Amino acid sequence: MRRLFMQDFESPRNLRHLALLVALVVVTFVAGDWLLGRLLPLITIEPPFILRFQNVQGVEKLWDFAAEGIEPIVFTGSSQIYSGLSPHIFNDRIKAISGTTVNSVDITVWGGVITIQHDLIRNFILTHHPQRIIYGIEMQALLPSLLNGHTVEDFRNKAFGYAISRESSFERSLLLWLLEHSNWVRYRDNFREWLTGTRRINQLEYPPNSVDDLGFYNEPKIADRDPITIQVGFAPFTATDAVRQLVADIGVTCRNSGVQCVLLNMPIHPLAYDYIASETEKDYQTTLRVAGLDIWDFNTPDCQALLGDSSFYNLNHLNTQGAERFSRMVADVYASVFYGVPITSDATCAVITPQ
Repeated sequence: MRRLFMQDFESPRNLRHLALLVALVVVTFVAGDWLLGRLLPLITIEPPFILRFQNVQGVEKLWDFAAEGIEPIVFTGSSQIYSGLSPHIFNDRIKAISGTTVNSVDITVWGGVITIQHDLIRNFILTHHPQRIIYGIEMQALLPSLLNGHTVEDFRNKAFGYAISRESSFERSLLLWLLEHSNWVRYRDNFREWLTGTRRINQLEYPPNSVDDLGFYNEPKIADRDPITIQVGFAPFTATDAVRQLVADIGVTCRNSGVQCVLLNMPIHPLAYDYIASETEKDYQTTLRVAGLDIWDFNTPDCQALLGDSSFYNLNHLNTQGAERFSRMVADVYASVFYGVPITSDATCAVITPQ
């Protein structure tokens, strides 16, 4: 009896000790996280390794916009968008021709095929209440053989890609909250690579100043006109039921959210059509219409001629010169569609198909 009495007497004390220990652990973790956030800029220039390094800035900027209560225009897509459209130039052009101040951001993923974009739009971009979504799309993004290939595996092996591909909304929300707010979680993969010797600190695969704060990748070069990217990534192309379903799902998701989405058909070099058959192009254009979204087509012969050979890095990516011109052209179409500003510039080369 005496032993039982002593155990009951000590239970509240043990619970108090446990509660105090938990509180101390939480305070230590939060204080350490805060301190880590102040030290990291002194230690490294790397962004958190939650995606491929050069794709992180746009994601972080959307988090910043959301914290400030700003609903931006979101450009999204693959590397064709992140090296082809500058939000800064787009914003400035909109202001110059319409007098309207806009905020935009470029959220892109290396090798962003439609499997990736389906999750990115539904589970991340739309949850942050964008003003509009402009999805820069191209034939390669719909190639059936790439829907579950290396780029999708690479994306889902990164912390951000893993989080937004979770089926459980609770798990997804928790992981994304931690990636946004906890430096321990955000930089976990950076620490792991440094400590295991997998990669040296600040060993990046690109010049750090080539990516700006809105997610645009500055590529000033002209690389080559090697047809291999077209032969491998674009042709032959035949849409499957799975591809059409993903395209349709994006359209339905946008309409159900109340956010207007636009498909921006990206320009590619005219030499690419030495390898892309007319039947292939027709099948691709038919597949785009399955989404039921407005299509702004800049891959027309007139747009290709206006951009010219010097605007292309290779057969399917614009360089800095091309991005400057293309960004203004997209802004002109945007101002025409949403602000009623007549198009009097090169942007008349685009074909606008409303739905």
